[in-house]
Amino acid sequence: MVPISPAWREYYMELEPDRRRMLLEKNLREEEEDGAGECRRRLFSLRYLEEGKTEPSVDRYLWACVNFVQVYSATRLFKKGGRKEVEQFLEKSGYREAMTLGEAGQTALYWEIRNAAKRYFKTCMGTEYRRSLFGLLSPNGSDQKRQMCQDVWRMTLGLEGRLDMAAELQLWTKAVHDEFVLTDPRALERLEEMSRSMERR
Repeated sequence: MVPISPAWREYYMELEPDRRRMLLEKNLREEEEDGAGECRRRLFSLRYLEEGKTEPSVDRYLWACVNFVQVYSATRLFKKGGRKEVEQFLEKSGYREAMTLGEAGQTALYWEIRNAAKRYFKTCMGTEYRRSLFGLLSPNGSDQKRQMCQDVWRMTLGLEGRLDMAAELQLWTKAVHDEFVLTDPRALERLEEMSRSMERR
């Protein structure tokens, strides 16, 4: 991975789209070009902007985090439809495009995915999100951490294994895992335990 400057690190730590756009434009003007500038602009546009609009109104990467969990669950028998859905995200989100731009493009993509995962994990800490999207009672403490870990496994290792897309989703899985291990001192241990448990099923 190409090292990123403190200014770009601040950009990837920020979760609010409007604030991120301000930092993006500022950094593109003021930071030394590292080969990923235009890729970052493209990823931002494909992630947040709807066609014909100039203000951020969606978050396709955050939606992928949520949707990939559901795709995993829905593709036990019907893998073709799930694979098509994941392929569409890879194409329309700029994922595939960034992967062709060498190390600089892959670094920009990696950090963009980590930013989305960070936003997802922050959202998962709220009780209303879990109740409304997953139909569960509001988990707390260890139940919440276990559910979040299970979601991470499903949207990464589980999904790539079920759809035979390990090569395509390798960067996605690495970025989500790298962000997940920052959520809790035992996160890596939980994920390893979850992997062993799910693989036995």
